[in-house]
Amino acid sequence: MPQRGEMSETIVRLEGVSKRYGAADAVRDVSLVVRRGEFVSLLGPSGCGKSTILRMIGGFEQPDAGAIEIDGADVVDVPPNRRPVNLVFQSYALFPHLSVFDNVAFGLRRKRLPRSEVGERTRRFLALAGLESFGDRYPAQLSGGQQQRVALARALVNQPKVLLLDEPLGALDLKLRKRMQVELKQLQREVGISFIYVTHDQDEALALSDRIAVMNQGTILQYDAGREIYDRPRTEFVANFLGEANVLRGRVLATGPAGIVEIAGKSMPATVDGARPGDAASVAIRPESLELRAEGADVLPCVVEDRVFLGSSFVVYLRTAAGEPLMLRGFDRRQLDGLRTGEAVGVTWRADLAHVVAP
Repeated sequence: MPQRGEMSETIVRLEGVSKRYGAADAVRDVSLVVRRGEFVSLLGPSGCGKSTILRMIGGFEQPDAGAIEIDGADVVDVPPNRRPVNLVFQSYALFPHLSVFDNVAFGLRRKRLPRSEVGERTRRFLALAGLESFGDRYPAQLSGGQQQRVALARALVNQPKVLLLDEPLGALDLKLRKRMQVELKQLQREVGISFIYVTHDQDEALALSDRIAVMNQGTILQYDAGREIYDRPRTEFVANFLGEANVLRGRVLATGPAGIVEIAGKSMPATVDGARPGDAASVAIRPESLELRAEGADVLPCVVEDRVFLGSSFVVYLRTAAGEPLMLRGFDRRQLDGLRTGEAVGVTWRADLAHVVAP
């Protein structure tokens, strides 16, 4: 049972939620807590259940099992229009025949609020979205980024307790999407509303989120701050999906934060949790965590297969004596620019930057 303090800080709670479409499990036994004022992203490949969870929170899909609470109230049987949430889609769904001002004011007018309050709140949220001078324009006269801000203002003006966003930046080009990420995070901080954001873009999730739920095949594999997931992935899938990762096979020799894993006949440092000496192990190491070193007890012999210059950094593709590929990312031009294909080199890493992960 959640403690009283936890309940007061929780705005959305899912407990054991499942959803099936025919014989297929879209969501399987998912539990999730979102705190007040928190920006949470659901991250995963297409078809992993992200949007289904969002739609169940919004009331557009009914769970087959489990409980959904918003602000402490069970909402499973509450229709979408009576839930304290709003949903923003990738398609902005603006009314083309209404001005920007009237698009944003639409929901307030349906609630039959006083005209003065409608005007005041609409102008406030247009200003928050950077659209104070666009009220008389129509959607067709706006850029994609401006239309997205109108959709956000229209959703936020009703002051929902939770804003649900289903890949809202997916239709924008890369440069505009990066700028809109900054604006979206600033807007969320200003209004103080909890955002639940669906994306398959790992960089977007890291840039925006207080916490990220990494999903695959209808389940949440890891739910934590982005830095924690990046630095300490629990599974091989998470390591590979959030950022780039080298995964090497070996055998556990010693456990703990200063553990040792035998890889290709060498005793290499790693953080080893949930495994015992003698167990087979998969070790995940980020490319930027690898260091070149000529020799040593904890140096893994490799051969250079390729080297790519990326402007601010180099990527070096290596292969171990066991035939496993490795990717090293570094910034030392003098060291990395001189490497040649077929050259024998050694790599090592710190124990706290390599983690034994579940397959």
